[in-house]
Amino acid sequence: MICFQCRAVPATLRSSMTAATRYLSHQPRTPSTILSTSAFPHSSTITSPAAQQQSRSFSASACLLGKRSTYNPSRRVQKRRHGFLSRVKTRTGRMIIQRRKARGRKNLSW
Repeated sequence: MICFQCRAVPATLRSSMTAATRYLSHQPRTPSTILSTSAFPHSSTITSPAAQQQSRSFSASACLLGKRSTYNPSRRVQKRRHGFLSRVKTRTGRMIIQRRKARGRKNLSW
């Protein structure tokens, strides 16, 4: 289980990301970009460590969701993964076809 304290971003990228947020926080802001300074003090929202930890890479956030709850079978996907052409493309797939030929299978693959 992944805790929310873990950082999915490598240390080299993390330092460049924090430098970029510091650089952006010192730029002059136009009134159209500020929502309301009384409700959201901009210095605490931009440089807070909690906000920086919430940004995760796509692969790290995908791990948190887990397995999908639906089963949607599709012949197209089945042929893409287990079809003859996909078996011929890889070395292990060619070995599977050879093994099925040796056993005398009528259908070598999908």
